[in-house]
Amino acid sequence: MTAGRPAEAVARFEGELRRFVARRVSGPDADDVLQDTLVRIHLGIGALRSSDRLAPWVYRVARSAIIDHHRRARPCAPLDEAEAEELPEEPASEVRPMLTACVEPFLDGLPPEQAEALRLTDLGSHTQAEAATRLGVPLPTLKARVQRGRKRMREAFEVCCELERDARGAVIAATPRCGCG
Repeated sequence: MTAGRPAEAVARFEGELRRFVARRVSGPDADDVLQDTLVRIHLGIGALRSSDRLAPWVYRVARSAIIDHHRRARPCAPLDEAEAEELPEEPASEVRPMLTACVEPFLDGLPPEQAEALRLTDLGSHTQAEAATRLGVPLPTLKARVQRGRKRMREAFEVCCELERDARGAVIAATPRCGCG
């Protein structure tokens, strides 16, 4: 891409970006978020390798700016003493079975070898090497099963839920689209 062309290409997105941001940020803050988005685009456009990926990249930058705005607008409030006392001392021990129960219907939709690989590694306490030994398969085979299983799980979740992601792409919220799962 030449020096002037990225700016011209981004300029054509400004109206769409303004509407995109306004639907997600209310009031005068929308202009601030749009400005932040345009600054981020300006600063990062040089790293964009392919002009074919410009539109998805521009919207990814906008989503990141919107998420950052919402995080700044809603800082975590400290817990009062009553709320702190209600928290379990070992949240992971109570949360893991609950999350496993939520994920189980999705695992049932995977091929059995992928589901078992995920049960042992991601939901269990085994390393991938331990799981490969336990299942009697080579480590590269297990790694492929885990990666394919994760991909299918992600696709199933995206069909079932509207996922909100942070700037790094990690899921920060999910809203069910239907009664699936």
